[in-house]
Amino acid sequence: MGHPLQYGRPPKGETSRGVAVIVLVAAGFLIAAIMIVVAVLNPPAATRNGAAAPSATGAPGAEPSEEELRQTAQTAFDAYASGDSGAFWDLWTTESQALITREEYVRLFQLCPQTVSGVSFTITDTTITGETALVTATRAGDPTAYDYDFAYENGSWRYIVPPQEAQAYQTKNVDQIVQERRAAGACGTPGGTPGATAPPSAPPTGPGTGAPSVGPDPAPSADPPPG
Repeated sequence: MGHPLQYGRPPKGETSRGVAVIVLVAAGFLIAAIMIVVAVLNPPAATRNGAAAPSATGAPGAEPSEEELRQTAQTAFDAYASGDSGAFWDLWTTESQALITREEYVRLFQLCPQTVSGVSFTITDTTITGETALVTATRAGDPTAYDYDFAYENGSWRYIVPPQEAQAYQTKNVDQIVQERRAAGACGTPGGTPGATAPPSAPPTGPGTGAPSVGPDPAPSADPPPG
């Protein structure tokens, strides 16, 4: 015969074991819940904000690198040499861009283009000091090396307008600058040279002694410094 079904409370030992199992299961669920909450509220740095941690060149928070400095400087110099003043202005620091609007800068060189355009730059040296840098470059037809200032801003290198040029933009309007440059014979003929209708600023006044006086234009002697 089988044993009849038992009703009522189980033996005391069985009750204790059942309670222990329930406590352990509840503790496991609690620990898992805590881990999930921690993971949601404090994700790893590599995935925070839904993106990988910035490690690529130019990403915010990335360390300034010489490779990126050379790339940015060459891009800026190439834009200037080709007469694309708008693209050159785009690579200025925020402080430099505040000196003159992009539209006015383009208009400046539409009215007073380079006397020599399409002359390429060659970077010969770079010196990084924290988040500032000095780029030394020569230009075809001119053996003299000139220095240009750059700053690391918002994750990328940016060109710094030299003091003499900055002062001109702060104290004169575009028409006045054009008038002075034309009087000095520092303007080419608008539309006369391919790419010469929108180049950046003018050449430095001395070799290798700091930032150029009016932008990266250490051109051959036929192109005197505007302003």
